[in-house]
Amino acid sequence: MSKNSREGVKHAIQELAIGNYRSYPEDYGVTKDTAANVQSLARGYWDSREGKEVQRDEKLGINLDDYRQWTQEAFAEFMKNNEYSLS
Repeated sequence: MSKNSREGVKHAIQELAIGNYRSYPEDYGVTKDTAANVQSLARGYWDSREGKEVQRDEKLGINLDDYRQWTQEAFAEFMKNNEYSLS
């Protein structure tokens, strides 16, 4: 999937997010800090974009709220797929 489309960027962000959720499950379990950690992850992706990525996002009309939504969607999918392994 091309990273030059809105769906391509969404897919890439969600793959990164799920990788983080798998790598650091203690930060993404069912706790009150989880929502803040997911939002912080989205902000980190947003803030660490390179020049080409910033230009691409501007061209595609992608903003921080999109990154937040996509990382939240990825978290929901991660939790659904891993509900038995996190207990």
